[in-house]
Amino acid sequence: MIARRHLLWLVTGLLGLSLLGNVYAVSRLAGDRAGQADFAELTTRRFEPEFGRLVRRELLGHVGELRAAAADLRAARTRMFDLAAANPPDPEALARATADVRSAFTRVQTLFHGSIVDAARQANRPAS
Repeated sequence: MIARRHLLWLVTGLLGLSLLGNVYAVSRLAGDRAGQADFAELTTRRFEPEFGRLVRRELLGHVGELRAAAADLRAARTRMFDLAAANPPDPEALARATADVRSAFTRVQTLFHGSIVDAARQANRPAS
């Protein structure tokens, strides 16, 4: 009887963890997709509507590259702040880390700006 009660609690706990994991995975997936659309919408708000749609399409077409570049930027910033928090900070390591942040930021910015330029090229193509 006692073994069954413990087994019941164990199975209940495992099912609860499984449910939480599934809810987390689904919400994460939905959040990523909504986040992509929100980012694209926010960054193109000031554009003329048709051009904004072209830019958003370009941005979403490069979402994998943008996501990887943003992850690199976050990692570089984390390393930089960790090095800056050391007592005393290592100036050479910190200089390399800040250079990595600049490089990662430039990559994100280049992808974003490239999407705008590509959308402008599309907007200026003669209609077929």
